[in-house]
Amino acid sequence: MSLNLSSHGEALPPRIVLLRRRVSLSEPMASPAPEISPRHRFEARIDIRLRRGPQELSLQGWTRDLSESGLRAFVADPLEKGESVVFAIPLSDIGKQVIPAKVVRALGTDYGFEFTALSAEQRSHIQAVLSKCPALSRPQAGSTIWS
Repeated sequence: MSLNLSSHGEALPPRIVLLRRRVSLSEPMASPAPEISPRHRFEARIDIRLRRGPQELSLQGWTRDLSESGLRAFVADPLEKGESVVFAIPLSDIGKQVIPAKVVRALGTDYGFEFTALSAEQRSHIQAVLSKCPALSRPQAGSTIWS
């Protein structure tokens, strides 16, 4: 009979033992994590605002693609994963839409952002823009996530 012990030599509760048997962190993923919504090619200059402590920063970026759940952009200034930002994005003829988001991916100056609050009107504007933009293909397993 084998005992299931923690790294400190203490017996593990049955629930933890069961979880250990079900979850293997060493197995590779079969494919990239699913996207929340399909990405579309969308290029535009965006304004980015964020607060770091007492300092309010105004940055600029260039979007590469857009979806209903977020966008990908090049930003010359460094951003932290998890950092909250506010975009001013040119989505319609009525001007820029102000949309809050958070940094979810960072690779050099290439960042992925997830929208954190989107009104029904903003979603409608995004859907209208996406209907005119080519969809991007899904990356294959083992390939770079961003094109």
